[in-house]
Amino acid sequence: MFVSSLSIRHLFNNIIIGLNSKQLLIQSTRFVRYQSQLNVARSSYQFDSALDKFPSNENDQELGLFKHFNINELTQKRLQARDVKYLFPVQYRSYNDIISGKDCIVQARTGTGKTLAFSLPIVERLQTEISNAWGRYPRCLVLEPTRELAKQVTNDFLSIKSRLLSISTLYGGKEYSRQELSLKKGSDIVIGTPGRIKDFLNQKKLNLQQVQIIVLDEVDRMLDMGFQDDVDYMIKSIPRSQMIVFSATIPLWLKKSVSRYMSPTNKSFINLIGDSQEKTAVNVEHLSFKLNNFSKRPEVVLKLLEQYSKDINQSQAIVFCQTKHECDLLSRSNEMNSISSDVLHGNLSQRKREQVLQSFRQGQIRVLITTDVSARGLDIPQVDLVILTSPPQDWESYVHRSGRTGRAGRQGKSICVYNNDQFKQLKLIQRNANIQFTNIHPDSFHEQISMRK
Repeated sequence: MFVSSLSIRHLFNNIIIGLNSKQLLIQSTRFVRYQSQLNVARSSYQFDSALDKFPSNENDQELGLFKHFNINELTQKRLQARDVKYLFPVQYRSYNDIISGKDCIVQARTGTGKTLAFSLPIVERLQTEISNAWGRYPRCLVLEPTRELAKQVTNDFLSIKSRLLSISTLYGGKEYSRQELSLKKGSDIVIGTPGRIKDFLNQKKLNLQQVQIIVLDEVDRMLDMGFQDDVDYMIKSIPRSQMIVFSATIPLWLKKSVSRYMSPTNKSFINLIGDSQEKTAVNVEHLSFKLNNFSKRPEVVLKLLEQYSKDINQSQAIVFCQTKHECDLLSRSNEMNSISSDVLHGNLSQRKREQVLQSFRQGQIRVLITTDVSARGLDIPQVDLVILTSPPQDWESYVHRSGRTGRAGRQGKSICVYNNDQFKQLKLIQRNANIQFTNIHPDSFHEQISMRK
């Protein structure tokens, strides 16, 4: 990918302005897709969703066997230690394109192994030329929208990398000194959030001139959070590199805008969802519950947990609230105090956030009450139930929240609570995500819940 000296800020600002005015101010751009075996090279002025999806294959395990890919034996052993015996579809369909240096846009459902899909080929590529030089500049930059996701992606890289491959993780809430020391020693891969990385760039403590690979993970979320200027700043700091974009939701405007800054002759769009198919994880059952009395919310949430968790004392659940204040109110309720639960949102200190998340991962906490800070990338397979205390403002957020369950082939349930005023929003989510909500009637509870009509 060649990034010109022209800023992409103008493009992103036009996108934001256009979305706010309910207009799309993006001009069509010529899109060329190159893929071998599974893709057919073609050019178009529009994205053709029917051609962007791969045909299903009943023999995914055979196609994903390590022997079909250039993966060294030590890495294979590390993968097997993680109980990864073959590559999943999102991994084997993108592996050769990424390791060969193609610019890639990859869209796949939550819980399908997207992080390993880019971490594995990047590690294999960088390990072919390892340097232990003190103060060496990074060759790969991975941008994540949240601190939690940055740390989780770091752990994914650490589980498969060589000992000589160095990683620096940069995000807010942690001391600058430790992160600065990591950069001074020399890093091959920098993973972090745009704000903290920009701080190190401004202080001239991070040099991106030798970056060969940029990964924009959950890029739509980064732009939604207001990081478009920071992303622009990052790209302008890198003379030439391969760009890799991953997300479960990649709107048309994002496909077009990102494609403009990729190589016109060496890029691929890999869509494992398809615009006409269900966007959510295939192993998730979608339920809805009507509740007009806000004061009954804690009681209803507890009843839903008791009724729809596989085992309230063993399994785990995530409850999403729209605001941090709503999280705190719910977590302090008598109902939530009766079970093992804790809260996670942006007002907590970084140390507290990491403690809560670690306790949840280890199963010490059964119910996590949180905001959208946990909606992306959080990979805890034991979560069998997700509850949304109200419909999110957009269907993409529902896709990501519900995707915290039903991961890695497991079954899960997602329950969306709504009131009369939110019914239209629920229907909008249902239509755009191409799912069907099954309504739960109060009589389905073991005990009748009195509700204000």
